Amino acid sequence: MRTAIYTLAVLLILSSIVGSAAGQVVHPINVGLAAALPLPIGKTVTVTVTVTNIVNTTVQLTFVGLRWKWMRPTSFFIGSNSDKGAVLAAGDQIKYPILVNVPSNVTEGTYTLTTYVSYRWFKGGNWTGVIGAVWVSNMPVAFPAGQVSATTETGLIGTFINSQTSGLATVAVLVAIVAIGLFLERRHISNLVGRFRKASYERAGFEQPAKFEREKSGQEKKKRKAEEEKARVEADL
Repeated sequence: MRTAIYTLAVLLILSSIVGSAAGQVVHPINVGLAAALPLPIGKTVTVTVTVTNIVNTTVQLTFVGLRWKWMRPTSFFIGSNSDKGAVLAAGDQIKYPILVNVPSNVTEGTYTLTTYVSYRWFKGGNWTGVIGAVWVSNMPVAFPAGQVSATTETGLIGTFINSQTSGLATVAVLVAIVAIGLFLERRHISNLVGRFRKASYERAGFEQPAKFEREKSGQEKKKRKAEEEKARVEADL
């Protein structure tokens, strides 16, 4: 059972890696970003996301969102109906100006920006399933005094990370597999813990507590039996 569980975990990891590599080849869209840099701490600014259809077929967007490292994993900035979807013909592009609030408690530095896009596209005469893809870029943040005055194109196209394989889903499955494995092997784990404790007591020059208690109980029974026998002998005399 342990071998099967660990083998399944390895296969899931490998399938995630293969899926990510395949996604880098087949995704039909490109993502660009534009913003005033560095982003001002404690202010609300606009980050424009441009999504371009780079294949000779139709792409349907279903969601576009932005998330920085300081945010919760399930939170995204959205704007200009980036969560409502859009249809892009071959070569078309769409721009989403998204308002972003940089918290006042963020320290100056460079932060990871994840641009999440979900879409489907018409391929081989059929629509694909909805695909989730993320692009990762680095953006500097600073106090307002250090902000440039004019909006500049960042040129940060981003690095395509994965397509049809969801990293969070893979982690959740792996955690579930480990939990199931521990549950199924709880007796084996208990035995291992018992052996470890026994070895530790023996190295320290002590008997294992349970064994000591059993021997102590046996000695007390023998003592009581001897006293009872002595009492009977004295009574006969």
